[in-house]
Amino acid sequence: MTDSVVAAGEDRIGALPDDTLRIVLSFLPSCESVCTCVLARRWRHLWKSVPTVVFYEEEETRFVTSLLLLRDQAPLREFVFISFLDGTPQDAELWLRYAASCQVKVLRLAVHRYDFTERLPLPDMTLVCHQLTTLDICSVTLEERTLDFSSCPVLDVLEMQDCEINAEKISCQSLRHLSMDTCSFPEDVRTRISCPGLAALELTENVGLTPFLESMPSLVTASARFDTEWSEREEPYDHCLNGGYYGHCGEDSCLACHRIDVEDDVCVLLDGLCGAVDLKLISTPEMIICTRDFKWRHTFTKLKTLYLSEWCLAADFSGLVYFLQHSPILEKLTLALKICEQESLNIKDDSYKPSKEYLISKNLKVVEIKCCYEAESIHHIVEILINLGVPPENINIPHNHESSDRK
Repeated sequence: MTDSVVAAGEDRIGALPDDTLRIVLSFLPSCESVCTCVLARRWRHLWKSVPTVVFYEEEETRFVTSLLLLRDQAPLREFVFISFLDGTPQDAELWLRYAASCQVKVLRLAVHRYDFTERLPLPDMTLVCHQLTTLDICSVTLEERTLDFSSCPVLDVLEMQDCEINAEKISCQSLRHLSMDTCSFPEDVRTRISCPGLAALELTENVGLTPFLESMPSLVTASARFDTEWSEREEPYDHCLNGGYYGHCGEDSCLACHRIDVEDDVCVLLDGLCGAVDLKLISTPEMIICTRDFKWRHTFTKLKTLYLSEWCLAADFSGLVYFLQHSPILEKLTLALKICEQESLNIKDDSYKPSKEYLISKNLKVVEIKCCYEAESIHHIVEILINLGVPPENINIPHNHESSDRK
């Protein structure tokens, strides 16, 4: 036997320093790391200062609370709870306060309920944590009227998925990345998002009233995909059913246009999005928020890459023309279209007419039209692009593209 062969019974792991062992234990779920206390006397208390607390399985509330109470007040790098919860909102709030008291850097809370239609209500989401950089929450109801993260001065990433948001305002000066996916916004008031340092914004398939976006001068990438299943909702929110492309259909029964009339002096989306370098806007023609913002004549001075869906073709392609005329350095335009019949474009509205002609970007080198049908409207789009100065050789139409697959 050579010298390189480890002698039988030699404890190589036990020879490692305590700090190294804590790092090793941090890769285990907490329910497993705590079991190492029976290995030897030295291991008895190591789990109490592991820099991560992670619950992935279906844990009893009593076990989670007991583990946190027995754990040392050592700094936490990450707190993760992705599991079913059989306890109360107070239990979850206790865990969040504990994590904040340990100056956690990454906090992830995804609460699953046995009734999948339920979300966990959190009456108090006020966090005081000076080291928190990432907050990821899923399937909770945020009951506060204001979500102010000023007590988390280095918060960089905020992700919300399947959350019910009742706040009238969400504010964070340090935030650079915000993602809100399948969340529910209030139906009686627009949530105002005040995050001036944002570099990346993603709004995906949310319901309720579209939030106000305040100015975001540092914005680089932005994606807004509006509720494509709006027709299945009891309340259409910001969708006009009467062809009022700019939000003034004149029908007293149209709640969406009535709200627009009341908010006539406020820009909802484009004021926040006009500084983006890479922008993606996906919706149906009935969604009126983007087009009603056209009257503020925002110029997208930094926009280089633009991705639009079929909403931009309604009202004689006015949305498409608007962006071409107000994006002076645009380099690439992608149109992902779902057109089955020419009649789908016959939405007429003359409420918006540009007062002057704008030259489109001379930097526009690529226009890609993705459509699974050879509809006549494609030829109209190509004609418009050429008339606006796009060289025909810069227009690319891939064949048999499934436009419904919008990444």
